[in-house]
Amino acid sequence: MLTRDTLIAASRQGLIGLDQVDPLLAFLTGEDQAGRAVMHDPEEMHFARGFHDIFISIGLVILMSGYFATAMLFGNDEATTVLMTYGGSMVLVWGLAEWFSKALRLSLPSILLSGLFVALSGLTGVSLLSVLFALGNGWSVPDWAALDGSGFFGLVPFFAAIAGGLVFYGRFRVPITPTFITLATIGLFFMLLALIEETLLTDFITLWMILVGLGCLSLALWYDRQDRMRQTVKSDTAFWLHLVAAPLLVHSLLSHLSVIESSAFAALATIALFVLIGLFALIIDRRALLASGIGYLGVAIGILIEQSQLGEGGAVALTLLILGLFVLMLGSAWTKLRDLLLSRYSHHPLMRNLPPVSSERI
Repeated sequence: MLTRDTLIAASRQGLIGLDQVDPLLAFLTGEDQAGRAVMHDPEEMHFARGFHDIFISIGLVILMSGYFATAMLFGNDEATTVLMTYGGSMVLVWGLAEWFSKALRLSLPSILLSGLFVALSGLTGVSLLSVLFALGNGWSVPDWAALDGSGFFGLVPFFAAIAGGLVFYGRFRVPITPTFITLATIGLFFMLLALIEETLLTDFITLWMILVGLGCLSLALWYDRQDRMRQTVKSDTAFWLHLVAAPLLVHSLLSHLSVIESSAFAALATIALFVLIGLFALIIDRRALLASGIGYLGVAIGILIEQSQLGEGGAVALTLLILGLFVLMLGSAWTKLRDLLLSRYSHHPLMRNLPPVSSERI
């Protein structure tokens, strides 16, 4: 059966152009009766191509659980058990990725294997140091708290995770891997701040989260710019990075308004900021920013309703109704709202860096 993915694969082989995918699919499937190309969701998520992906993923979870249990069972001593468990599992994950990620290109198993490899890289880095110290310590894991007076060992898992992620991505090109690398980099950044001066981290945590969120957002927008039509794996990479950036930015900005104090002014300010975030989300055509702020919007609406003397039960019910209708209406009219906002600027030079409006996708 001819699918859009098949035509995209053909475009990657140079057989057709990317701009020909939708019109050709419409023509071949007889869905171009109105003279328009078939539209697709620009934020389509490629989690799994079918239950086959899910079934394989369940098998991977069971297999890795069995490996960990076996490694712990047959380990001769504490230090070698740690190294065999984590280092050996990295080898196993790599071998599985050669088949499921490189050969079969299965989405969900590749996501699981990528996350496992990055996490195991960090744990293996620590276990290697453990073995090195154990050589002169009777083959037992040393007291890290006593050895690590400078805090250096706290950085090892993050450096190892970043290195492992880069190697894995270089080989398998799984779209979510840059996000795992980014998360490890964020952890390294916060750890470095804590080592320099703990109060430097705790006293300015909101500022650091905003800066880190902006960094993630910039990286996500860079990937989006490489694929304005949202037709390649670069768009998938951008999607995962947006999922990291959104809560960092939205939580940092909206939580600072102290909505929980039940202030009507703070509630209105939260709604106003949510609208600004929504406009930005429409411009870049990413709903993740709005999804992260829906909870804060619900609290703000609830505060305003509660102050109308409706009663606690009625306020909760009405808030849920309003919020649900808002999400449904926004989701249904997203494309039309974006067209209304940007269609008049479709020829502006800045639009070359943004996803096109729907009329340009035809």
